Parts: sequence; structure tokens; C-alpha cells
Amino acid sequence: MSRDDKPTALVPIAAVEPSPLQPVSHTRASTDAELVASWLAGMHSEITRAKFAATADRFLTLLADRGLTLRTATVEDVREAIEGLGDGKAASSRAQYAQRAKSLLSYAHRLGYVLFNAGAAVRVKGGTVDRAKRIASETEIALLIRAAPTRRDRLLIEVGYAGGLRVSELVALRWSDVLPRDNGRVQVSVRGKGDKLRHVLLPAVVSRSLLASRGDAPDSAPVFPSRKGGEPLLPRAVNRMLKAAANKSGVNADISAHWLRHAHASHSLKRGADVVDVKETLGHANIATTSIYLHASPENSSGLKLDEGVFFR
Repeated sequence: MSRDDKPTALVPIAAVEPSPLQPVSHTRASTDAELVASWLAGMHSEITRAKFAATADRFLTLLADRGLTLRTATVEDVREAIEGLGDGKAASSRAQYAQRAKSLLSYAHRLGYVLFNAGAAVRVKGGTVDRAKRIASETEIALLIRAAPTRRDRLLIEVGYAGGLRVSELVALRWSDVLPRDNGRVQVSVRGKGDKLRHVLLPAVVSRSLLASRGDAPDSAPVFPSRKGGEPLLPRAVNRMLKAAANKSGVNADISAHWLRHAHASHSLKRGADVVDVKETLGHANIATTSIYLHASPENSSGLKLDEGVFFR
């Protein structure tokens, strides 16, 4: 620097007023309630919407009790609210509530409703599930079927076990989803997780009972209606029925509808079903991304490998 050069005046960093960051919004929602409505609108399953709506309502209430909203809550606030969702619940249930809350927060951030995704900083501790303890034997499934209180309930257990269906998939079945196939079998079209459609072929012995139960019901009618008529059963009603049948038959009282699905997978594999057929029949996802697009091949349904003696009257 020469003598004639004058040093450039430096502006102190502290003197520069930072401009506040503003998220670019991609939603018309202006309140937390409106954002939740937008979030739920993207879910196709009524049962899923109901579960997520209940969790979101509780989550927002826990924040509101502290005078907070999604936009004003800190990471610590969100963590404490998520912990509050699971108070008194089993570890697996706590994990589900936490994942739903985190999903809402991710949606809010993705759409620019909030500046920061506080849920991303919250670690979810999942519950450990011993699947081996949730698999009923073939004898227990047979006893459960025979202890069903009504013909409808017996058929529901048979279809749930033979098709390896989730309880939400089971109660959502309409007669338009039931298609007669060759050899006395029926194919049921099932809308599973992620709104993925798969087709499951049922054994002939179950198919005959299913078709015989229809009567003059229209295509739009639920396959398993509630006693109120026209409305499908609720999952909790199915589980209450199963526990009553379990108590009557002496089967493990902890049984739930999901045990039928576990039993299907275990029993069909034991009897020689191809693991790929089992995965596709149950709609299981795989590590490979493309596996979510796989659908069951009705000609090779793993349900056909089950012992038909279980269903005989």
C-alpha cells in the first residue's frame, strides 16, 4: 500500500442488521388446524386419517396448553409434547404417535408453513416386538375359528387368516372387491399401506363360504357389516370379538387381528410357500425400492399352501 492510499473503511459486522428469514409458503393454510386438514386430505384410507387426526389433535392441544403453535414451538417444546403423546402407552404405541407427529411437522416444513422442522431433531425410540410370541399355532387358529360367536365373525377370521390381511384391509372390503376365479376360488382386491393395490387369491374352502354369505348385497356393501347394517365393522370391534373367541376357546388372550397375519406368514412358509409369494400376498415392503410396486400373483397365492383342514366344519 502506497502512502497516498487510504485504508478502506470497514463496516462492523454487528452494525449490519440481519434480515429475518421467511419461509416460502406453498399452502393456503394460515392456522395449525388448516394445515392439519391439508395434511389429512392427502391420506386415502379413512382409518389412517382417523388415527392421524386424533394424534394431531392431541399434539396441538399439548402445545396449546403451553401457549404454543407449530410456528412458535422450539425443538424442546416439540420433544416434550411428543413425550406427552405416549404417556402411559406401550413402547410400540409411543413410537407410532411420535412418527405421526413428526410426519405432520415434516409436512409443515416441506410446504413452508414453518421455517424449521423441529421434528427432525427428535429421536424416536421404537418398541421391541417379539414376533415369535405373536404367532398362534394352526391348532389355535382352528379353535379360534370354531369359537367365533357368529357366522360373520367366523368368516372374518377365515378370510383374515387365509389372506393374511391387515385388520384395516379386512374391514374395508366391499363386495366389488371380491371376484370369482377358477377352481372355486375368489380373488380379493386389497388397498394396503401407501394406497397400493394388491390381489389375493383365497383357498376354495374359504371362497365358497365367502360367496355363500353375500346374499343379495350390492357391490357397494361391506363384506363384513356391523350390526347397525350398511356400515363396515370397526377394527376395535374385530379385536373385541377375537378376544372373546380366544377366552372361549382357551387361546392366548393377548391375541389381536394382526396375529392372524403373522400366523398366515409363518404357517404358509412352513408348508413350503415361496417367500416372494408370501411377501406379495401380505403386501410387505422390501429394502429394494421397486418392491413397493409389486402385486400378488393370484395363481401363486401363499394362502393356497395353508392346511384346509383348519377351515372344515
